[in-house]
Amino acid sequence: MPLKSYLFTALALFAITFSACKKKGAIEPKPEEEGLKVALENVAEGQYTAAPGSSYTFQVKINSVMPAAGVNIKVDAITDPGGIVFPQNPVAPSKDSVINITLVGLERLRTVKVTVTITSAGNENNKITKTFWITNKSDG
Repeated sequence: MPLKSYLFTALALFAITFSACKKKGAIEPKPEEEGLKVALENVAEGQYTAAPGSSYTFQVKINSVMPAAGVNIKVDAITDPGGIVFPQNPVAPSKDSVINITLVGLERLRTVKVTVTITSAGNENNKITKTFWITNKSDG
């Protein structure tokens, strides 16, 4: 008979253990952001653009759903060839679908490779990079 009492005790402990570990509400994963889709306007992406002076304004147009936290934009301008960096003004984080960017310090008859990196402010893995070249074609 002692086997029945041990079996009853073991089953009672087993039942208490599993009832205490009751499954809590499932954790819902965050909804994924749509991958960024971006176009540059007023420049020829991946090609050469002529600037009429030492500054030039173009637009970054977000064609995908705007991330909830907005986007951050970084602009790098480096002479090509030569590798001389032309510092650019920082671009403020934005939730607008069209963002104006003005390149500054473009030297006459010098070609600059411009790299624009657009990153979701809420997900650094959601980013896209666009490149074009620009030359200041002013007369003086």
